[in-house]
Amino acid sequence: MSSEERTAALAELQRAGRELSDATVLYHGVLAERLGLSPSQWKTLGILENHGSLSAGELASRSGLAPASMSGILDHLESKELVRRSQDPGDRRRTLVELHAPGIQELYAAFGGLMRRLSELHGSYATEELHLIAGYLAAAAERQRAATRELQGEAEMES
Repeated sequence: MSSEERTAALAELQRAGRELSDATVLYHGVLAERLGLSPSQWKTLGILENHGSLSAGELASRSGLAPASMSGILDHLESKELVRRSQDPGDRRRTLVELHAPGIQELYAAFGGLMRRLSELHGSYATEELHLIAGYLAAAAERQRAATRELQGEAEMES
């Protein structure tokens, strides 16, 4: 592959990544609004789904939000019966937040259209290609989290 071909391929990848990012933000914003949630509330549910029970401080750290903001988000999610707080069995001083299954099932039904479309797309790839794509996405997400932490550190230094 020539240098020009690689440059063109990298530019195409960058454009496609940006397009996916924009589509993802728009989709989740519209979905959150339809469900009566803010984007931050919706993303908090996603963090809990991916990582299991976490403390409010851990949620604030993973989301990049201030602890006071996270407290308000959790109050709202708890009032909608989407999460519940419970005492950490390993440390009684600590409170854990977990998804509340009955409320969550209703929310996930809203994903039906997207999941069907993605399933159709996934069917067009070989298993090895799916592993490659999944590996790329996981590595890209880790790099984005690292860049986010870097930006947060810069913001803390400025204040």
